[in-house]
Amino acid sequence: MNHYDKEEKEEQFEEPSIEEFLPNEEDKRLSDKQRRRNIIVRRIIASGVAIALLVSLLQIWPQVFNLSSIKFLHKSAELSKQEEIQKYKEAVVTVQDQHSKGTGFNISKNGLIITNYHVVEDMNPITVTFPSGDIFQADILQSNPDLDLAILHIKAENLPALSLSDSGTWGVSDQIYVIGNPLLHNQIAIDGEILKGSNKNGVMLLSAPIYKGNSGSPVIGQDGTVIGVVFALSTKDQTGLAIPIEKVLKNLPEGY
Repeated sequence: MNHYDKEEKEEQFEEPSIEEFLPNEEDKRLSDKQRRRNIIVRRIIASGVAIALLVSLLQIWPQVFNLSSIKFLHKSAELSKQEEIQKYKEAVVTVQDQHSKGTGFNISKNGLIITNYHVVEDMNPITVTFPSGDIFQADILQSNPDLDLAILHIKAENLPALSLSDSGTWGVSDQIYVIGNPLLHNQIAIDGEILKGSNKNGVMLLSAPIYKGNSGSPVIGQDGTVIGVVFALSTKDQTGLAIPIEKVLKNLPEGY
C-alpha cells in the first residue's frame, strides 16, 4: 500500500465530528413545531370532552334541579321524617332496565309487584330494586294493557309489603300520599288529595304532583292501605291520574 492509498483509506473511514450528531436549527424548528401541534391537539381533545360533559350536564340539570323537583325534594324530606312514611317506602321499588325506569310496589312477602303495563312492556330484563339494596329479576305474572296494569313476580321471601284496601272506599278530598321515583330521583314521598271528578271515567284524579318515573307509584290513604296506582299525568291541567283500587283487586291472581 503506497502513501496515496493509505490517505484515501483514511479519508473513507474518517469518523464524523460530534457536532454532526447535535440537532441543527432546522431540526429544532421542526421539533418545536411538532411539540406545538401536539399541544394544540391535546387542547382540542380536552375542549371536546369538556363540551360533551357540559352538554350532558345541561340535559340532566333541568330534571334534577328544576324548580318543581326542588319543591318536591323539600316536601319529601319533611314527609320522610314520619315513621309511617319510612315504613311505606320499604315496599316501594324501582322497576327498570338499561333504557327506562318506573315505580312499583310489593304486596306480598313472597314478591308480587304492582306496576303499570307501559312501564314493563318493552323492558328486558325487568329489574326490581328495593330500598334495602336487594335486586331481583322479575317476570310478568299478569297484565292488563287496557287498564295499564301489570303484576310482576320475583323469587324472594320475607319482603316488606304494602296492604291493599279491600273495601274500595275512598272519596273526594281524601288526603293521600304518593311514593315513587320521579325524574332522576328515587323514594320521593309527596302528598295531596283526591280531586272532584274522580271515578267519573273510572279514573282517580290526584292533586299530588306527578312526573315521569312516577308511573306505578302507590296511592296510599290515611289508613296506610293502597287505594290506587298512578299511571299518568293529565297534560291539560297537570292532574295526576290513578287506577282505583277496586279495579286493581279484580286483576290480582287468586289467593295472592
